[in-house]
Parts: sequence; structure tokens; C-alpha cells
Amino acid sequence: MSLLILLLAATSCLTVSAQGCSNAVHSSAHITIFADIFEYFSNLNEFELLRNLVENFNSSSNEIKIVLNCHDPGKLKKYILENQALGSAEYSLTTDYIITYINSMIWQPPTTTERTSHILIMLLKKYNPHSFMKPKIQKLKRAGLQIFPMVYDTFKRFELDEMASYPTERHSFSRLNFESIESAAEALTRSVCWSIETKERGAKKAILSEVRLAGGRGPCQGRVEVNYKQTWGSLSDEHWNRHAADVICRQLKCGPSVEALKGDAFGPSTEHFLEKVDCSGDEDDVSQCLLGKWTLRDNERSQHSAGVTCLSSGVSDVRLVNGSGRCDGIVEVSVDNVWRRLSLWNFDLREGAVICREMGCGPLEKTQEVFSTPGTQTVERSRCYGTESQFSECRISLWKAQAHLPDVHAAVTCSETALSRVSLAGESGSCSGTVKIFSNGMWSTVCAMDWSTAEEAVLCKQQGCGPALELVDVKKVELSRGETPVTHFRNVHCSGSETQLSQCSAVMTPGYKCYFGEAVATCSQAEISAVKLVDGDHSCSGRVEVLYKKRWGTVCDQHWDLADASVVCRQVGCGRALQAPGGAYFGPGSGDIWLEKVFCNGTESSLSRCGAVMSKKNLCVHSQDASVICEGKAQD
Repeated sequence: MSLLILLLAATSCLTVSAQGCSNAVHSSAHITIFADIFEYFSNLNEFELLRNLVENFNSSSNEIKIVLNCHDPGKLKKYILENQALGSAEYSLTTDYIITYINSMIWQPPTTTERTSHILIMLLKKYNPHSFMKPKIQKLKRAGLQIFPMVYDTFKRFELDEMASYPTERHSFSRLNFESIESAAEALTRSVCWSIETKERGAKKAILSEVRLAGGRGPCQGRVEVNYKQTWGSLSDEHWNRHAADVICRQLKCGPSVEALKGDAFGPSTEHFLEKVDCSGDEDDVSQCLLGKWTLRDNERSQHSAGVTCLSSGVSDVRLVNGSGRCDGIVEVSVDNVWRRLSLWNFDLREGAVICREMGCGPLEKTQEVFSTPGTQTVERSRCYGTESQFSECRISLWKAQAHLPDVHAAVTCSETALSRVSLAGESGSCSGTVKIFSNGMWSTVCAMDWSTAEEAVLCKQQGCGPALELVDVKKVELSRGETPVTHFRNVHCSGSETQLSQCSAVMTPGYKCYFGEAVATCSQAEISAVKLVDGDHSCSGRVEVLYKKRWGTVCDQHWDLADASVVCRQVGCGRALQAPGGAYFGPGSGDIWLEKVFCNGTESSLSRCGAVMSKKNLCVHSQDASVICEGKAQD
């Protein structure tokens, strides 16, 4: 059987979740682990890491394949058999290096009705920056593969991050940072679980629907109580930490947390307990964290509730100070009416690009460090995805991760000139080709490293074309050893709902060597010509179907939300949108799934005016068909 079975058919049976993943949440994943750490018949104790990973994800809903690279497969196979080094786990041996293995990977569309995650874990003795592999890595990511490298020797961090999926701190690891094999396996397992469960957000929200604070002074302080399957209970303090505290505060529309308290600090707990929520700190909703068991109080155990104190409000304003103009200076944000500077230790290009966008400037040109002055208050951690229209939409934390680090704050320099014109330089007209942007008096290409379907959807709309075409065909990517292209635009980040690229955030680095190649885009020259609702409870509810090139097809729920539903309800004359259910709420359709992603801002007159992406590889399945429920009623 092919080693690449992770990218083929998923198992159809869903049973218990993997150990370390959320309790009572069913999910499915294809996991391949490639390891070259045994290359010279060394690191044999690391077989325990592989065994731990296999045990953690061993369920009938997951499929696990292990691929081991070594110079002497016969010798290693003998060792594995004699020592039962991998237990009953299925494995294969190869003399191929990671570059050859990556090049052999092929994307195949799902052939099942289940939502399936595709995971590649790479345990690498030493990562060598073979630049010609990076275009293939970028294509694999775009095809939906989540990539988790763990490197054993010293390396350049940025090279590892370029290989890993985003956010990189949850996908890339150094084995040198872990004291034990158990701690390394635990960290990797948690991150893979977070990734797998992104496809299960609707199901998890149904389980953990609400959160509230009780016993405190006001709505932003108190004992954490959760509504788990329609029953209110307390959150146990056993695994309570600042990351989960920040998520709770964010969900309640408060400011960031300032205290994460244990031991029934706000009064006795309830009869029911949720044993844990394991959060990264970036989640919008506590149901997106890894969830523990729901239990009754055990009088033989000492069980206490978690408590939190949040600021009453978050970021309300941003300014640049001590600069030479309106588009450069030290970044300051107003948090609960107190001006704070941003720590540079957790500040990167995406945060800077969002701030430049909010200040009405052009792309980010550079970030700088500014050492702290006495009495300066700090936002210790900031996390933006680059798609936010303003910094208040980003995640922040006031908790300092490492006390020994000096206080260094972030300053930015933005271009004062916004992006003006764009073009698709191809031979077949204005709807396909290499992406070019005109700025500061010259045309430049864009690096493909973070170029995604959201940017393509905006560009196609700006060009007056139809939906962007996702032409994921990983097997056709060539590993070029040719000249590295030089671009001026390192990153462009769009949410997909913008009307033109100039409204997106961007990073401009003149002369940037882009090992991922130049961004290209292909747009359809035909638009969505009609929309209808099918199989609903009345004429203003149902599964969304769209007409494209005279054939009706469905819409995937992968990026479906109330803004998209609002446009559909308006287009079909049904008034305001009430709900935007996914998961084939009104039953699965059949035939084509035309739209893989839809990016509406909610004000468009029709779905054809929204940014959208259609895939020729059918990366969605009909169990993900999108629906709407509008406030209008049937006209009988």
C-alpha cells in the first residue's frame, strides 16, 4: 500500500477521540510521520517518541503511517523487530531524503463524506535549507496539508518556520527545547489536536455553547462557569492558566486577563465540573480549545473552580509616536484607556502590516526595536493573522512569558504610498498570470510564500473576473534549481472580502529573495449567474445552490458565515439572514460543489459581487454543503 495513503480515502467510522484531544469530540485525520533521525542508526531512544505519537492518535477514525529514512534499512528493520521498537504500528523504510519524499507527495481529493484532516509530521535530524523544495511545500499547504516539523540539531529559526504551517509556534518545534521524550510528544500531540479540531468547531460549539463569570464584581470578573450540553457547571482549576484566561475574557468581550485564580476564589463551585480547557491563547471562543471530561463533583477529591479577572475593555485606539511622520514611530495601543507599547519579542511582520493598514498608510517597510523607559506599560504578546482591518481585532495578552527578557518595544515604518494598480501578466488576457503590483513608481511581483486563495479572490474581483480557480495539482510542481526570483512584496494579507488589494495589509521588502517563487493567479472568466435555496423548511431557507456555466452546484461551508448568508437572503428576496448553517443542514446536495470559499462583507447585492474560490480538485465534500435561514417566509 502507498506510503501516501494519508492523502487518499479517509476511514468512514468515527469513534473515540485521540488521547490528548478533546473529550467527546469525534474527528478524523490521516497522519504521516517522516523521520530521518535514525539515519546513522542513532537516536534509537527516540523510538519512544514515535510510540507515544502512535498511541496518542490510535483510533479507528485516524490513519497513521510511519516512514523511516536510514542508510541501512536492513539493519534498522532487524533492530525494530528484535526490540519491538514500534509495537504493532505500521511503518516503512526508505533511503530517500526528505526532499525526495516531499517531491513524491501527491494531493488527491477526499473520497468520503467525512471531514478529514491531513497531517505531516517531520522528525528531522537537521534541516538543510534546500530552497528548491519550498514551492512544493507551499503547494502542499494550499492543498490543505498541515505540516509539523521537529528538528533535532541547531538550525535557523526562520527556515524552520517557512516550512511549518501557520501559526508557526504551534507547528514547528526544536527537540532541544524539551527535557524529555514525553514532554516533546505531549507538545506535538496538543498542537496536532488543535489542528485536527479546527474542522470540528461547529460540533464543539454545540457541546460547549456558553461561558459566564459568577461571584465577581461585574461581568468581567468571577468564577468560570460553562454550559456543557445544556447544563451549567464550573471549570476546574487543575489545568487553569493564563492562556485559557485570555480566551475566556475575549469571548466575553472584556479586555485581556490580569489574574487567573484558583481555589474557589469567587465562592464554591457547582455540582458539575469541566476538568480542563487547554488553550493556546489565540482562540476566539473557549469551545475551540481542547476540552476535558465533564464530571460530577467527586467528594473524595479536592476539586476547586477556576476564576479570572479581566480588564473591562480591550484595544480601542492605535497611534505611532516619536516618529518623523504619520507613518512611522513607536507603536502604542490604548487598552482599557491606558496607553501601552507592544513587546517586540512577540511582534512580527503581520502585526506591523495590520497597524500600517489601520493608520491609513501603505505597506509595512520595516520594524525596529526600542528599549523601554521607566514606567512604560506593555502589551506582552500580540497575535495578528494579517487579515484584520484594525489592531483591535488581533489577540493580545498582558502576561510576560519569560521574565528574564528585557523590555524591548516595537516601532514600525510604513510606506506613505498605498498600493495603486495591479495586473495579471499572462498570455490569456487579464484573468490569469503572474501577479504584479504597482507601487512607488514601479511594478513588482509578489512572493508566493503566504499568497493564498483569499488574496486571489480579491484580485479576481478587482480585475472584473469570475471566482478564483484553485488549481491545486501538487504532483506537477517542479523542483527548480534555477535563479531565485527577487520580489519587492514579501507578503500580502487579505481577508477575502476587500474590493481591491490596496485595502489589504502588505509587507514591502525591496530586493527580497523569494525561494517560494512568484505568486500567480487564475480567475474564471464566467460568473455565478443565479442562486436558489433547496430543500428548506420554506422558500426562504435551504441549501444554497448556484448556477455556473448553466449547471447548478452547491457551496462549501469552509468559509461560510452570516455575512455570506446575508447576501444570499438579499439576492433571493428573503430579507435579513438569521443563520448560516453548514454541515449539510438541509441535507447534502449532489453533483458539482462550485464554490469552495466565499468572502462577502455582507453589503453586496449578489453572490457574484463577492470574492470567491472554486476548486477543480473538489477539496470539499457534500457533507459540508452550506445553507441559509432568512427571516422571510414562504409566499403561499
